[in-house]
Amino acid sequence: MKVLIYGAGIRGGQALDLIKRKYKIDGEVIGFIDNYKIGQYQGYPIYRLEEADNLKRRILIALNDYKTAKDVCLQLQKRGYADIFWFQYKKTVLKHEDFFTEQCVNCKEWSEDILPQVEMHIMDSCNLNCRGCTHFSPIFSNSIPCLEARLSDVKQLKEKISCIMRFYILGGEPFLNPEINDYICGIRRILPYTQLYIVTNGLLIDHLSDETLQCIKENQVWISISEYQPTRKKIDKICQILDEYKILYEIREASLKEKFCLPLSLSKNSIHPKTCISNGCVIIGDGKIARCPQLMYISYFNNHFNTNLPEDGIMELEFCPTGDRLLRVLKEEVPLCRHCVQNEIPWSVCKKEVKLEDFAVKD
Repeated sequence: MKVLIYGAGIRGGQALDLIKRKYKIDGEVIGFIDNYKIGQYQGYPIYRLEEADNLKRRILIALNDYKTAKDVCLQLQKRGYADIFWFQYKKTVLKHEDFFTEQCVNCKEWSEDILPQVEMHIMDSCNLNCRGCTHFSPIFSNSIPCLEARLSDVKQLKEKISCIMRFYILGGEPFLNPEINDYICGIRRILPYTQLYIVTNGLLIDHLSDETLQCIKENQVWISISEYQPTRKKIDKICQILDEYKILYEIREASLKEKFCLPLSLSKNSIHPKTCISNGCVIIGDGKIARCPQLMYISYFNNHFNTNLPEDGIMELEFCPTGDRLLRVLKEEVPLCRHCVQNEIPWSVCKKEVKLEDFAVKD
């Protein structure tokens, strides 16, 4: 397999360095494509796009900006290229073998309408119950969602949009769901070219069965670990297990998790600065789609605390728009946005009696 890197710059150099130093791939880099540079880069020839057309090799897009990468990918597709990847440069891990799985996004399904990120709960409750949780996990019971209904939601969304770049399986704590293997296999069947992630606090990883760990590995699912204080105490053991099974993982370090935020104000004219904590965290579930988890679960919040925060903006998947129109709608502000604030607190867990003050300010 011969590889051409699109982008003779810093990111292209990073890709070349990783391929040469850390990864074993079949074949080699034969050069760069760049319409603004000529000559050579790091000892490799630089081709114009029209010059490279007759080579028809695997293309690795090494550009930082997703929108620019998308434009380049569509241009390459029109010229007959089909084997295209976008280089992501993940600094975490990686001790394994497959560069294109570990460091890249497969662009096979890329088109004009790409949804960069989608989330879905497979468990609403959690084993940590953090104050300020933007998914309001501490107010939920341990009930298990319907597997068939959740997979139907994924199918419906895939019918609405051409490409989902990343899909996050979360909660709550997803490893509390005993049907986790069925979710992994079911979602992978529906989204064969999407990067799948399980977002977890990691505390249950050393209790997972061999079958589950093998399922994660075989379906090329990333484990995204939020390193809260309890996680940090056993992080070495967690990493040892994941390394043993050669499972892809990333760690969001404890230093990034020492502070949380009370995400809501009961007033739309709060003294706290407005912010969008969950910008781009599109979420599906129960036949619905929303621009963020706070909106998706605000009705549960209102019912639990007897509040009246606005619930407008949640759409039925069956009747929501398609393609670019859906992408535009999901970016539009909703009334709840006026209640989303930045109000930093030290990380801690809720007490047995969960209080309104664990999630919202009353100013």
